[in-house]
Amino acid sequence: MLFLLGNVAGLAIVVATGIAVLRWVNTGRAPRILRPLLRRLELAVARRRPQPEPLPPVLLALEVSRLAGHVRHVDQSNLPNKAERLMAARLAYDHALRDYCRAVDVPAPTAIRGLSREQRFDMESALIGAGHEW
Repeated sequence: MLFLLGNVAGLAIVVATGIAVLRWVNTGRAPRILRPLLRRLELAVARRRPQPEPLPPVLLALEVSRLAGHVRHVDQSNLPNKAERLMAARLAYDHALRDYCRAVDVPAPTAIRGLSREQRFDMESALIGAGHEW
């Protein structure tokens, strides 16, 4: 009888573990018992990972210039989905412009999405005022 009870308990543990693993695979959320261990593992990996070198401002200026040309090209084209293409090109330009501003110590807004026209104009004016061109 004790042998049967042990087998049933073992089967229950295997089934519960399988359900937890399937839930983890489907939702991406680890079982509660593993979360502290995974958090410590992520921190250890992050500590060992080398920090990326920042890009030189010259390369950022070239990227901003390239993206500005791309925005103009998309704006003047008749390609399908023009609005989506233009929005994506402007977002990329805004991101590169913010990176360029941060690299040369010019104040940049911390907008998560794209910049407004006024913010973009202010950043471009501040860069030009600081002696940077692209």
